[in-house]
Amino acid sequence: MGKQNDKRADAEVIPLFGRDEMNLVEFPFGPVTASDRNTFEVEHPVYDKRLKREVNRRLLITGSDAFGLPRPIDDQVLIGMKALTYEAKFASRKIEFSRYHLCRTIGWSTDGRAYRRLEESFDRIAGTTLKFKDSWYDNRDQEWKSKTFHLIEEVELCTRDRLARTRRRTGRAKQQLCSFVWNETIWKSFDDGFLKKVDMELFRKISKGRRKEVPLRLYRILDKRFYKTPVVRFDLRRLCQGTLGLSESYCPSEMARVLQRAADWLIECGYLGRMEVRPNEKTRKPEAIFYKKQRGILPTSPKADEPNLKQSENRITVMFNSLSQSQQDQLLQSALDYCESKFPHLVEGYNRNQLKSGEASKRYLEMVICQYLKDKKGSQAA
Repeated sequence: MGKQNDKRADAEVIPLFGRDEMNLVEFPFGPVTASDRNTFEVEHPVYDKRLKREVNRRLLITGSDAFGLPRPIDDQVLIGMKALTYEAKFASRKIEFSRYHLCRTIGWSTDGRAYRRLEESFDRIAGTTLKFKDSWYDNRDQEWKSKTFHLIEEVELCTRDRLARTRRRTGRAKQQLCSFVWNETIWKSFDDGFLKKVDMELFRKISKGRRKEVPLRLYRILDKRFYKTPVVRFDLRRLCQGTLGLSESYCPSEMARVLQRAADWLIECGYLGRMEVRPNEKTRKPEAIFYKKQRGILPTSPKADEPNLKQSENRITVMFNSLSQSQQDQLLQSALDYCESKFPHLVEGYNRNQLKSGEASKRYLEMVICQYLKDKKGSQAA
């Protein structure tokens, strides 16, 4: 009975909300996929309003020889560390905690395997150097600066033997024998209030996904941008490589496919309304457009009466399969001809996957035909 009460008490203290430092939202904390290299560099070409010209903001991430570059799992640990810091009311750079509570905070199990993953993650975080080149925003001075630092200066994780000795000495089961110390640079950003709220329940829900790495990073950047507007736009390559940490070798259709898979999970989790990828009207470069899920409005879209994209694609697939082979060929060719100039990433993805069987081939076929029929219907209505 006592153990059950302890479990209920522990469940009650799991944070519902946390905080995220906004410089770390804009840039990826390492690549999404495993890498043999010990360095990872990303850049953000942006227009500087003060200089009135385009500039490149860069981040160079260097892992240690022993532990390598950060991995996507480390994002979860960092979110948990910041949640514990918020829970402690940002009272000190040194945060004392238990591994059990940190694992519960980020939605992990509390077994030996999880504790080993936690230790490995702290090793990578402590051993990683971040070099921001004109890309670290100082919220107090309202200025972009160059900074080189480690996120944490010190970490202490309690061993099982030490925990057992302390329990015997004190007679208490609960112990906070682990700690870490934030670096002064990021602590100053905390102190300057360059933070955003994190819904930890939603964060834990998203992290339960099978491929959670990209959805978690996408959620963090969208949650920052949705603060001011329900519709946000990103250059496809800038978002996927400069913020989500995808490889430079990904072509536009591959980036769009990975992004759509992440968006689908955020939609399923009840956070996102929908996403689409289309060429920018001015540059013709592919851009990703995200629509925030509006409470009480289904589906979320620029127009309240616009049909849900997935339902629309399902109907089109049924219709397409009901046509004769010659009708299918004719419709598909018309769709490819139309999309070749307006949506080249879709045509490129279809051509690359058409000889393969599987979900990717089917998905690109649906997107090409759906886009063609949707635009055709829109032009006829006009």
